Parts: sequence; C-alpha cells; structure tokens
Amino acid sequence: MAEHSTNPHLYGLIAGEVSGDTLGAGLMKAILRHDPQAQFIGIGGPKMIAQGLRAAFPMEALSVMGIFEVLAHALPILRIRAQVTKLLLKERPAVFIGIDSPDFNLTVERRLKAAGIPTVHYVSPSVWAWREGRMEKIKRSCDEVLVLLPFEKDFYDRHNMPCTYVGHTLAAQIALEVDQNLARERCGLFKNCVEVIEGKVLAILPGSRCGIIKRMLPLYAKTARLLREKIKDLTFITVAPNHEIALLIKDIWLEHAPEISLTIFVGKSQDVIASADVCLLTCGTIAFEAMLLKRPMVVAYKVSALSAAIAKRLLKINHYSLPNLLAQREIVKELIQDECTPINMCAECIRLLTSDNLLMKKEFATIHERIRTNTDELAARAVLRLSGHSNHPDFLHRTSGAVVAHKEPQLSAISTAVLDIAKGAPASVSETKVPLAHGLDDATVAQLEREAQAEEPKITLETLLKSPASGKKSKRPNRRKAKPKV
Repeated sequence: MAEHSTNPHLYGLIAGEVSGDTLGAGLMKAILRHDPQAQFIGIGGPKMIAQGLRAAFPMEALSVMGIFEVLAHALPILRIRAQVTKLLLKERPAVFIGIDSPDFNLTVERRLKAAGIPTVHYVSPSVWAWREGRMEKIKRSCDEVLVLLPFEKDFYDRHNMPCTYVGHTLAAQIALEVDQNLARERCGLFKNCVEVIEGKVLAILPGSRCGIIKRMLPLYAKTARLLREKIKDLTFITVAPNHEIALLIKDIWLEHAPEISLTIFVGKSQDVIASADVCLLTCGTIAFEAMLLKRPMVVAYKVSALSAAIAKRLLKINHYSLPNLLAQREIVKELIQDECTPINMCAECIRLLTSDNLLMKKEFATIHERIRTNTDELAARAVLRLSGHSNHPDFLHRTSGAVVAHKEPQLSAISTAVLDIAKGAPASVSETKVPLAHGLDDATVAQLEREAQAEEPKITLETLLKSPASGKKSKRPNRRKAKPKV
C-alpha cells in the first residue's frame, strides 16, 4: 500500500523488559546514524527514552513472565495493547519493530501489517524450543524476524520465513577480555559494600521482573544462609535496574535472611557482575550477560507448578540457559524447577567458589568471539530496508563502504587502507582482510576519525567512505547482506 509510509522518518518500537530496552536503544542509535531525522514512538525503558523514544506507556507494565503469571495481569496488558496499537495506526510509522515480548508484540504486528505498515520482530520467540505452531502466527504478523542466535537462522530458513541473523548487541559492547579489578573500581565495590570484603564475592542476580524476583529471591536468600555457614568470609552483592526494584529486593531479603548483609547496587550492572567471583542467577538474558563477562555461574529457574507442567509437555530442548544453548551442551549447571533448591544451589556455588573455573571461562570466551557481530548496524539495515530508506543513494554509500573492527589490533591497518583507497594509493591492507560485512559501530567511527585527522586534518570519515579514489568508481564489493544497602 502506498499509505504505509505516511511518515518516512517515524519508527514504532515496543520493548517489554530490560534486555529489550538495551536492544532497542542500540537499534535506535544505529538508525539515527543513517536517518538523522528519525523519530521514535511506542513503549520502552530508560535507555530507549534517552535515545529519543516518545513512550506511550511505562515498560514495567509489560514485564511479566510465566503462562499463568501473564494471565493474572491480562486485562491491563490487553488495554495497553489496544491503546498503543490505535496510536501506531494513527501515526503510521514507516516500520514497526516489536522487541521480544512475543505474546504482546505479535498481535500488534499482525494488526499493523494488515494495515500496510511493514513489521519486524526483533528476538525470535523460542519456536525451536516449544510451540512450533506459532510459526504461522509469526508469518502472518511480521515481514521479517531478527534473530540473536546462529542456529535460529537455520530454523527460519527451513520454514521459509524471512530472517536476518544479527547476533546480540551485548556481545559487541562487552570486551572479549574483562578486567575484574577495573570493574570493581568503577562500581566502587570495596567502598560501597556494607561489610569489609575479606574473601570471595558472590553476585545474586534474581532478574529484573517483579514476579520472578518474588519467586526466586527467597530461594537465593535461603541459599545464602547455607553458604554463610560453610564460608564465613563470603560477601553477597546484587544489582537492580532501578530504585523500585532495589527496594523490592531489600524487603524480600530482610524477610528471609535478615542476619546476612546484601549490598544492592543500582545501575552499572555489567561492572557489578564482573566484580563477582561467582554468580547465582535466574535463567534469562542475565545468564548471557554473565557469560560475556566470563563469570562462573549457577543458573536457577522456577515457575508455578501449573506453568511448569504445561511447559514440560511442550518443551523440545534439553538445555534452558543461553550459554548451554550456544554450546549445545552443558557448560554451566542448570537447576530447574524441582532441582532448584537451596541445598543444590549451595553445593554448586561452593564447587565454583573453590575452583579456578578456567575451562568454563575458556568456553565462554570461545562462544563470545564466535557470536560477536555489529548487531545494532545489522538490525538497522534490515529495518531501513523494509522502511524503504535502503533505496536512497546516501544509505547505499554509507553501508557499502562501512567497516567494523571489533578486534582492536586490526583498526590501524583497516583505517590506513581506507585512507589509501580514498587518496588513490594502493591499499596497504588487501581487500579480503578488510571486513566489510557488518557495518559501522561507534568505536570504529571514533577510531577512524582519529586516524583520518592525524593523516589529513581536512579529511572526514564521511568523505572517505563516500568519495572513491580519483573520482573513479570504487572497486570494493557491495556485500550488503544508588545503591540501597541492606
């Protein structure tokens, strides 16, 4: 339909949880690099709002997990869905991106797609794990799916559903090697902990959703009491995305383990996680983040008995956490449902706290390097292609010559090659060694700008990427594919 792009610079986005807020913010930042006039409406968290999202509702209203946990909040969620869909139909964005939260977003996507608005679902529902029948709903609802895991792309290809593998933005943001001492300094671990740190540090990470925190944190508190009996100098820390969640954690902890100190950090979650020697955490994105930070972990998860009974009949996988799914075998211990007991968690934490865990850390590093892509740029290209911006010459110039260099040692050589080509000189690095496939990230832009300015103050990165040598057509291949304390 011609009317689908009434506002070519308006993008609709809905994220329902903290991990989606991170993905959405990165995507918005990448879109703004290609479309400086971009505007954003929908639902998101503080990171997306900081990038310019006009939020119609608070993201926390959608942060519910579990089959029957969702049903308990059905009426207000359905009301929000109807109202935000009405708003999007009125505003008619060039494209809509539903970030995770499939039970909410797929319905919004289906209604917008039927009205001629291109739709993208960012983060695949776990159709490869259970409820494969949802594939038909996905096909009816969205024009393309952006997936985070390599094996998901193969699954969608088999079902003839347009799909782009983009990886996870956290894998690009987090360095391959993490300095624990520097992380401790950045979050003020020794200064802010309520007790003097004399031994190991255990991070207890119940997640960001209120419902799952209320379910898991009492179990973690009981585990901490058992651990304190065995390891007297063990320090407990946690992190919350905001003060409201921090107060919830404080109240639950005081109820179940008032005699044990727990330091709650607000924000700086990556530094807090990296500061720990071992993590006891809830299955979800937090396990993926801890893996990227190379922290040994115990993964735990428990839902209501009825939700578990239904899931058990539908699930087709043997592993639940992202580290194990990516490795396709168990590299971290998963204590799920009946196995999720304080005694079991205590035993596994002690095993990790008394080991160097070198093999686990090496596995984490191998996975991290394998999945590292410029996620935000790849996702933005897919979105802009659907919105029609990819037909614009400026977009083609920017993306066809874009460079990514997550491996820092390559930066100097790559930027020198870009400069040489722009000046008409033979490239000092062969074309095959300059990775063109993944686009332009912020770190690379900044580094190349510095290289360009050092070589020739009047040359800008934009000029280099847009201007082939000596006015000739470029031979480069166009491979577009507060801290509350307890």
